[in-house]
Amino acid sequence: MKKYELNRKQYERIRKMDHNDMKEYLNAVYENRYRAGERAASEKAAEVPDLVGLEEEIQNIRGIGGAKARAVCEVVKSFFERKVAGPDETGSEISGE
Repeated sequence: MKKYELNRKQYERIRKMDHNDMKEYLNAVYENRYRAGERAASEKAAEVPDLVGLEEEIQNIRGIGGAKARAVCEVVKSFFERKVAGPDETGSEISGE
């Protein structure tokens, strides 16, 4: 995240603020950083996780062979892709249950 820099002009303006002005200024700074954090988190959450090695781990489960492990991996991958895409055409989100 970008480091916040305070220039001389902002410093002089802040230095002359009364209690109420300072409170409003700090609330605005907090809200801006909070929204920036939300955007960054949603962008990171929108990425489909890397599933390399999942098939091998699934094959370690007794009774699951290569074909079934591939099928499970495809279902998991499509689930994550739908989850990233957001609400489906009916307008409801995928619950994950």
